[in-house]
Amino acid sequence: MVVKVCDALCGAGKTQSCINMMNNDSERKYIFITPYLDEVERIKTSCAARKFVSPERRFTNGYSKLKDVPSLLRAGENIASTHALFSCYNEEIKTLIREQHYTLVLDEVIDLFQPVNLDGGDVNFLVRNNIAKKQDDNVIWDDDEYTGVLFSEIMQISKSRNLVDYDGSFYFWSLPIDVFNCFDDVYVLTYLFEYQMLKYFFDVNSVEYQLIGTKRQNGIFQFCPLEEMDRRVDLRDKIHINYNDRHNEIGNKSFSLSAGWFDRAYHEVGQPNITILKNNLYNIFRHTKSGNDDKMWTTLNRYRSALKGKGYSNGFITFNKRASNNFADRHYLAYCLNVFMQPWMKNYLTKLGVEDVNQDMYALSVLVQWIFRSAVRKGEEVWIYIPSKRMRYLLQEWIDNLAEGRDLEPLRFNARKVPTHRECAYALHRSKRKNEGGKKS
Repeated sequence: MVVKVCDALCGAGKTQSCINMMNNDSERKYIFITPYLDEVERIKTSCAARKFVSPERRFTNGYSKLKDVPSLLRAGENIASTHALFSCYNEEIKTLIREQHYTLVLDEVIDLFQPVNLDGGDVNFLVRNNIAKKQDDNVIWDDDEYTGVLFSEIMQISKSRNLVDYDGSFYFWSLPIDVFNCFDDVYVLTYLFEYQMLKYFFDVNSVEYQLIGTKRQNGIFQFCPLEEMDRRVDLRDKIHINYNDRHNEIGNKSFSLSAGWFDRAYHEVGQPNITILKNNLYNIFRHTKSGNDDKMWTTLNRYRSALKGKGYSNGFITFNKRASNNFADRHYLAYCLNVFMQPWMKNYLTKLGVEDVNQDMYALSVLVQWIFRSAVRKGEEVWIYIPSKRMRYLLQEWIDNLAEGRDLEPLRFNARKVPTHRECAYALHRSKRKNEGGKKS
């Protein structure tokens, strides 16, 4: 099996191409997996002739949604459900998928690794009492007759995911690769796939993949070979970046606004850097002269309360939000974070054999997805404050590359190689194209 990855910008027709494929293909049985329930309903409505169904919680017999999946598979139903449920697929479900020859469509990449609240003492207790055993880096549940309450949740999750011992003191759940291998065919709908966790996971598990695109032919979206897709999209007059030196000075260093920076800034006496950033946010949003419902901002969740302020607090959107259309009316944005893959994730991938994790493109993929939750997905102009010099540079370069159809090309940020006049020159270039006018932040 070769996984087909439709790597295209938000709004390029990935989901619509998939809908058309499923509607025209009555031979294959599909499982469509998406992050949100509203997208599940979209598939059921758009593919009415294929009669997609969703697992249900049946209170009459105590069935959970997970327990409803096997009955739908045995009946050969087309299924639409969420990432959360997919990550719980157990051996019974995977066996039925193989037997029924299903095709998987994964709308946006799924979270592969999830930290678990478990310490080394708990694990040692389970091993000593023959409830679990250690095998390489995995902790494997080994007692199907366990009736205790304390570790019952871990027992249930272990039926669908691997518990990984990272260093004897930190543990996380890992999605097993065989959840993909049990399908006849797999389609992944995403953007900048080659810089995301799932791509690295496929590499270390020797899963082949092929990038494909979309095109509109006779008014209908359909999948196509990547080279047949016109990737050029000019957003230079749609995404307006704040270049104010005073606002951006706080993010001039390569690791400014990273998780470590926030941790230090939060615990610093008087929190001077947090105060500067909060004041910048307030002043920028105050001058937009728009309501709270036209603003959208983010940082790490745990520092949200430290940065929130009057007039924009309710516009907080998680920094890695994907596949949601609920914020497409927002025009004024602030991305107060410098994204890096969590160290334990990167180190684990390195241990598995990944030689080069492009942190810059990983960060860009997260940023672009977040921006495309806003009004730019409808072709409208947006104004964005990105205080991190690194994140701002990556977005600037990507916008230029996208206009030329080179958006999948890798970028690398090196603060010493970025000319000091770079942003001024770029701002001048943009202002000439725009001929002034319009909204200002």
